[in-house]
Amino acid sequence: MSKFDELFGERIEKNAQNSSNIVKVETESETEIRKIDRILTIGLLLIILIVPLVVRVHFSEFISPQITGTDMDSGPKSDIFTFYKFVILLIGTLILSLIFLYKVFFAGYTIPKSKLNIVTGLFAVMILLSAIFAPNKTLALFGMFNRHEGTLTYLCYIALFFIASNIKFTNKQLRWFIYILYPFVIINALLGLLSFFGFDILKYEFGKAILYSGLPEGSSLQEGSKFIATINHGNYVSGIAAVLIVLFLTSALLDEKLLRTQINLLFALITFALMLSSLSSSGFVTLLSIIPFIVLLIIKASNKKKFVLTGLTFLILSTGIFTIMSSHNSKVWDETFGIILSNNPFNQEDNKEMGSNFSLAHNVFAAEELEYNFPKLPESGVGAGSGRLYIWGETWELIKERPLLGYGLDTLPYHFPQNDPGKHSNIETYNVVVDKPHNMYVGVVYGSGIIAILVMLILIFNIFIKTVINLWKKQNKILAALFISTVAYVLQALFNDSLIGVTVIFWISLGVLLSVDNNTLEID
Repeated sequence: MSKFDELFGERIEKNAQNSSNIVKVETESETEIRKIDRILTIGLLLIILIVPLVVRVHFSEFISPQITGTDMDSGPKSDIFTFYKFVILLIGTLILSLIFLYKVFFAGYTIPKSKLNIVTGLFAVMILLSAIFAPNKTLALFGMFNRHEGTLTYLCYIALFFIASNIKFTNKQLRWFIYILYPFVIINALLGLLSFFGFDILKYEFGKAILYSGLPEGSSLQEGSKFIATINHGNYVSGIAAVLIVLFLTSALLDEKLLRTQINLLFALITFALMLSSLSSSGFVTLLSIIPFIVLLIIKASNKKKFVLTGLTFLILSTGIFTIMSSHNSKVWDETFGIILSNNPFNQEDNKEMGSNFSLAHNVFAAEELEYNFPKLPESGVGAGSGRLYIWGETWELIKERPLLGYGLDTLPYHFPQNDPGKHSNIETYNVVVDKPHNMYVGVVYGSGIIAILVMLILIFNIFIKTVINLWKKQNKILAALFISTVAYVLQALFNDSLIGVTVIFWISLGVLLSVDNNTLEID
């Protein structure tokens, strides 16, 4: 062998060794990132599992920014539904953020360059600036004592969204974002149906033990209190129930495995019963709004026979559930088909007698008005959208005064004109304190300004457009179910507020959609 061959061969061997070492380093880095992604995925799933379910009485001393003459004034306050959700959300987000930072700075993960990263960052900045310049900074930071939808909570939403969008998921992991919601449905359907059919668990020790171990001296549960769900109000129960019906039903319609189809169909029916038990119309309106997307699924479905059969099964069984529950309480009809059809076939009351009683009461009132010469005031009534249009209109007048940075998130009760006579004719009574706008988007623009809501909408709709394009090309069935349910959340948010036990699911799901849009799914 010549000297040249020896030198050339040695150099080739060294280059081969170097190349092998480079490949090995890259593989180790990817393996570590994969392990970290599994940990982050488990963390996100645990947040979705735990945060919506946590309920426990918490007592605190609240300092009101204003004297209102209502229960919003300073003093000892109690909260059941949001404080511990808020604490767990903060801790969970902090832990996952530290793990994500390790993934970036020590495991070698490179955040992909994207204009949506700039949009996300701008949204976070506007949320933060709104708290810094809010008239009531502490209130804006933490939110109301019974809601906790302030700046810190929204920053957690954004952080979890960003973390989820930078994880490479497998199809199996995507399915777990459906499975993890089963416990929420089971527990809340049980609570809702027990209350609906007259069983009050607060009369039993195990029910009280869930909410509190003991109450401070001199305090007690308000008379007539009922434990009907792990989130605050029937409107929210109805809204999230509609979102989950869409998630489980589309999963059942699209899944090729018979067992998974049957399980998801069962949970769609259970969630439908949960929605009806909430006695709120927001979920039903959401389902009506999502029908065009279901029609598109039919057009694109590869197995139309199975699709139609599953859909008919749901329709027949849900009709049976609806009939049983409407027969027990006719308000079920009023909050569903009653918003379209005035005649309630389940209402057995004597309308004629009700009418005569109303007239008598009206005449007595008129006589008293004449006798005492009361001033002319608006009559009690309910405005359009159950008073929502009135609230949005008054909130818009506030927005015009601080359009750029708003008043701080979750501070509406201290700026809304609570003494406005229009309350009586739109939300029935002067005594109700308007503490939220009943619209997530109005809440964001009121709290953080016009720029914040614009970048939020740009973020959401860009992800939706990318997902539609992705689905058109690849037709991933799990992604389709997650996407349509996320669209359902966006629609129900038009008449429901952001809520810590519900909105966290939306932002994580939105991050999952963006991740799948940006990455090729790994093989299970």
